[in-house]
Amino acid sequence: MGASHIKVVSLGLEGGIAKGVIEDLESMGASCTWMDTGESGFDRTIIDWRSELSGAHWLLLEMSSFGKEESLASAVGAAMVFAELEGAKTALVVDEKSMMDSEKAWGSVVERIRQIGFISMSVDGQAKIASMEQVSHSEVGELLRLRGLVSVVAIMDEQSKLMEIHHNLGTETGSTTIENLKSMTASMLAELPSSKYSSEGVRSSAGI
Repeated sequence: MGASHIKVVSLGLEGGIAKGVIEDLESMGASCTWMDTGESGFDRTIIDWRSELSGAHWLLLEMSSFGKEESLASAVGAAMVFAELEGAKTALVVDEKSMMDSEKAWGSVVERIRQIGFISMSVDGQAKIASMEQVSHSEVGELLRLRGLVSVVAIMDEQSKLMEIHHNLGTETGSTTIENLKSMTASMLAELPSSKYSSEGVRSSAGI
């Protein structure tokens, strides 16, 4: 299904998973804006966030952005505030392999968890969060969905292609036809807005 009706704004560092998700979405026809926060000229204070996020469905961020230098954490924090004002949902990818202060990053995410509408992670990311939250792996999805009120929490085992998705109507599990976390995240962001977030829509968006 095409994604020409979808608008996504993302910021982060080149080489991260968010940039890959944006490239996938662009190949589906989505309207995407990518901001490279590593560019020497990047200045969050001169970005017109309202204009950038106007009409956007998603603001896509990486967990690592909250655990790197303060300027990046401030930029993503500001973007989240304006996303909420403009009615865009914040989508977060847990990029646990990126260089970051994981405890700081996750702490910042938890502080803003009610502003996040979608989280995707691999089973390695799930394990990382379980360790920091001191819960079992199997509790992570429900913890974020119920305590954090995140609308959709998608967990993918990239080896076995098994998916576990927690959403407002319950939990979906099954094997996906999608190759990896990057492509699965792109597929879900492309299809969820028009899915009515039904069980069938959630499953279809994840290729289950």
